[in-house]
This record gives sequence, C-alpha cells and structure tokens, in this order.
Amino acid sequence: MLTANSTKSPAQRDAFFALEKPLHTLPEISQVRSSNLARFPQLIERLGGDYRALLARFSINARLIEDANSFVDCLSLVKLFEHCAVEFDDPLFGLHLAEQQTADVYGCVVALCRAAATVRDAIACLSEFIPVVHSSESLLELEISTESAPEVAELRWADRSRFANNTQANYQGLLLNLKTLQAVAGPDFRPLHVSVPKGIDGSLVGEFERIVGCPLQAGADYSCIAFPASLLEQPVASANEPLFQLLYGYLFRLKRLPKQTTLERVNVYVAWALGSADLSIDACAKHLGLSARSLQMRLQAIGKSYSDVLENHRQQQARYLLQNDTMSIAELADRLGYAERTSFGRAFKRWTGLTPQQFRRRKAD
Repeated sequence: MLTANSTKSPAQRDAFFALEKPLHTLPEISQVRSSNLARFPQLIERLGGDYRALLARFSINARLIEDANSFVDCLSLVKLFEHCAVEFDDPLFGLHLAEQQTADVYGCVVALCRAAATVRDAIACLSEFIPVVHSSESLLELEISTESAPEVAELRWADRSRFANNTQANYQGLLLNLKTLQAVAGPDFRPLHVSVPKGIDGSLVGEFERIVGCPLQAGADYSCIAFPASLLEQPVASANEPLFQLLYGYLFRLKRLPKQTTLERVNVYVAWALGSADLSIDACAKHLGLSARSLQMRLQAIGKSYSDVLENHRQQQARYLLQNDTMSIAELADRLGYAERTSFGRAFKRWTGLTPQQFRRRKAD
C-alpha cells in the first residue's frame, strides 16, 4: 500500500511516499514472467491447435497466462516455442507471436521507459530493470559505433548459449525490444537494420523484413537493433518526470534488495491475492513457477507451512478491517477467502479469544 508521509514511522519521514512491501514477486534464475505468453492462446487457436495441451506438454499451467505477474521456467518456454515452430510449420513463430503482442509484455519497465526524458534514458532503464523484474536471462546493452558517419547505435543482447536452440524466443524478444523502442521514439521509428546470430532460410527473409520494417543481417555474433545514434537524445513524447521518479525509485529499490527468499515471495503473493485471487497453495506455487510439493518442502525446511503464512495474513487483515472498516462480517469473511462466515468466526476466536463482533465492539468503546 502506498502511504502518505504522515502515516510513517519517524525513520521513514524523510520520504514523501513509501511502500510497505514490494508489489512484485521477482524472477528466480532461469525464470521469465508469464506475460511472454500473452496472445499465445489466440495465435494457437488460429493455427488450429490446442494451446492448453501444448502448455501442459511443457509443464506450463494455462492459468498463468491470466496472471502476468507469475513466472514460467525459461527452458520450458524456449522448448514450447521451438515445438510450435515445427508443429505448425512456422519458422518465424516467435516473430508472429510478438506481432500480436505489445511492448507492455515487459510490464512496469515499459511504463518507466515511456516516462523517461530521452530515448537514451529509456534504453538505460530497459537494460537496467528487465533482468530485475522480467527475466534474469534478458541482458541488454547499448553500443555506439564510431566507425561510420553518422554514428550508429545498437541495442544488443547475446545468444543464451546454455539453451540448445532458442531461435523462436530470440525472435520474440527482438520484436518486443523493437516495439519498446517505438513506444519511446515514436511509431515512425525504423531501425537501420536488425541482426540475429543464426542463419535464416532465404525464403523467409522477405517476411522477416516486412515485420521488423528494415533489412535483416543474419549470422552475427549477437542480436541487435541498429539505429542512428542521433535518436538517443530525442525527447520522449510521453515523458513524465513525477511518474519517472516514482517508478525508477521503486524499481531501483527492488534491484538493491537481497535475493527474495521463498518465504518472502510467498508473503508477497498472499498479500496480493488476499481478497482478489486464488489463495490455494497450488495457485501460489504456480505463480512462483514451482510445484506445490516443491513449495511445501522449501517452507518446511525453514519450519514454516503455507497454511501458517496464509493464516498470519488473514489474522492481520481481519484485525485491521474490523477496526477500520464498516463492512459486514460476512463480507469480511468473503474478502479473506473463507467459504463461510462461521469458519471465519471460529478462526478469529482462536486467534484472539473473541468473536469478530466482540472484537469490533471492544475497539469501538
């Protein structure tokens, strides 16, 4: 929850706004945000396939597509895309998927880029924070070539060699990166060329260049989007300094956080899901890119259980709402994820020795 300065502790009052906790769970090594699967069902159905069966084949739960803040295993995503390219005889599958998507697959990082003052600032933010909140596999860098006149800028990323074949995922990333540049430099932005590290069948070059809107250079040492370096100082039309400062400050704090423990990630999920989403351990595990059994074992190793974490959040929220909200007990029970009001009443009396009604009356006196 975003809180005003007057509600903070003395140690916090040097800041105008503060967050009580991160709004995001963060990707672990070799995880990518499930937003990369946006529009995947629609594309597969148009191609005549069963997207649920395809996702299940690679151990990806279809419900994750509805939760853009959940994660999937990078290798599973890479294998899924390569399989689709073969099954649907579409060697440009990753490019065609990204064609249906927007730069907002990258979430709040793109919102930050749109609020930046210049294209250079936007690219710096993209490179800095994509690995933090989207995927640690996404490592971008900006290089300026002074060998040509005028100078050429290249947004580069290396092939992830530990994946045997990630051609389609790379194609998707290329077009999403291009759409991000168009989001900040304007819809008329056109690269000088794009490069991919592997060769490509000559019959596909025309379609590839149609989609990216510029010449393709295949067989390079890295992937890149090249454009005139002079564009780096171009102002971003949607620049918004207050929004930029808020988002940058938040993402910078996330970047500096120690790696989130499993318990911290579970706490973030439960706080987010309480009152609005599935509170089961299965749902939490899927959100974190784990199996329910793996999540149970990780929590047991530190002497915790999922039910303990959930009950702690419910108790804190129940106490707060009974003191500060006028909603009925039945509404409160529903908000906390209880199927019946009586179940909530028994749990609350176990926590406090009082019924919810008694607790509310006592606090009101």
